[in-house]
Amino acid sequence: MQERNRQETEKAILENTAFNLNSLIERLGTDRVRLAERLHIDLEELNECCDGKKIPDYYTLLRLKDLFGLSVDDILMRKETPEDVYLKELRVSEDISTGDDDFRSLFELNDPVELKRLAGTYFAYYLDTENYKGKDNNSADTSMNYGVLKICEAETATGIPTYDCIAMLGKKDRDVVAGLKKDLEDINDGREVVRYFFKKGLGKYVYYGNVLASKDHYYITLIHESEDRISVILHRPNTRKNEYIGGIGTTNSVSRGRQHMPTVQFIGLSRLALNLSEEDIHKAMLLSYPNYHAGLESDELIRTFKNLYMNDENTGFSFNDTQRQLLIQSNLERIIKESLTRNLLRYAKVSEIDDDEWYHTIKYYGIKKDKDNS
Repeated sequence: MQERNRQETEKAILENTAFNLNSLIERLGTDRVRLAERLHIDLEELNECCDGKKIPDYYTLLRLKDLFGLSVDDILMRKETPEDVYLKELRVSEDISTGDDDFRSLFELNDPVELKRLAGTYFAYYLDTENYKGKDNNSADTSMNYGVLKICEAETATGIPTYDCIAMLGKKDRDVVAGLKKDLEDINDGREVVRYFFKKGLGKYVYYGNVLASKDHYYITLIHESEDRISVILHRPNTRKNEYIGGIGTTNSVSRGRQHMPTVQFIGLSRLALNLSEEDIHKAMLLSYPNYHAGLESDELIRTFKNLYMNDENTGFSFNDTQRQLLIQSNLERIIKESLTRNLLRYAKVSEIDDDEWYHTIKYYGIKKDKDNS
């Protein structure tokens, strides 16, 4: 019985492998010859795998992971996942226009050259989310949280680098964070960064994860014990500069405090400390919100005033001062609520203009490293 199960499992793995490798070739718009060249294996060996006669060796599986982000499970355990169907349909869809280059960019997210620009140490600026929504009485300076984020290049067995991301988040003291960042500038191994934080007694603030790049964005994923998962999305600037100096993006996480609640907010990264007050950083973190023009709303309020104070005879009603006050208050509260909902509360979005303004904030107010000032 066990032998039959083992044989059935091997047969299923061979079928899955053949299906997934042939699907990969189709997705990339390539052929077996070119894929074998990219994997650095003989064409005969790839043919056997694609024909369901052989399971790829460990080296080939590692190359598939490094080049295309495919795990062992992706190759051996399943075939025709929802992703397979989506990418296959995308190629022939008349509703979505995408050329071969754009199609491949959907699949090949890991760009070692682009990710190398991210390697380094960053200040992290974000807002305290411990208080319950609607009951936050913190001033601008006390509502800021600070952290340090390190992106390190890590070697793999195949020689193609991957990038680890380690962060320490949740501190209020900017000077303490500045000291931590200074220490981390010379530590370029993610494992040693984690050890450093624990030696400092900061283990409960540590997050670890990785970073990916698409043609338009950077994606940072961080994990904290079993309590939190952070997903950060940043714009990928169109530049040829060797270093990414920082940007502002959105983050999904779980708030700290008595109640752990799903939270969406903005986060800013900067290689340089910002020579700004907490209030100014707070304003930059809110993307200068509230930024809202009350055109139609002001017209509606003016009509309300006219009807209440100038046109009693036209409406057929006569209001006393108390009634007028209540009517104006009711209309004002309704207009403010509707306007805030439409303009400020429906979503958190970072435009390229917002990201460019944060970039120039770093350029103008970033404190240069000591070696640059000497």
